[in-house]
Amino acid sequence: MRKVDGTVEVRAGRNLKAGEELLNQYRSEADEKMPYHRFFTRYGFVPGITENIPNLLQDKSTIFFAQKAEV
Repeated sequence: MRKVDGTVEVRAGRNLKAGEELLNQYRSEADEKMPYHRFFTRYGFVPGITENIPNLLQDKSTIFFAQKAEV
């Protein structure tokens, strides 16, 4: 939940034990097919992509740039 002062409050879906590992889920099941460029602009990274992002942008990778359909 985003608050007026800009902080974000995160709540667990269940009670947690002290020292238990917490994981963050970036996508809901409805977003499983979110395009890479949208994921990147929302979260600042692309899951599963290990190549340097500036290089992908410079090379106009299909991850970020749609390709024109061949006629």
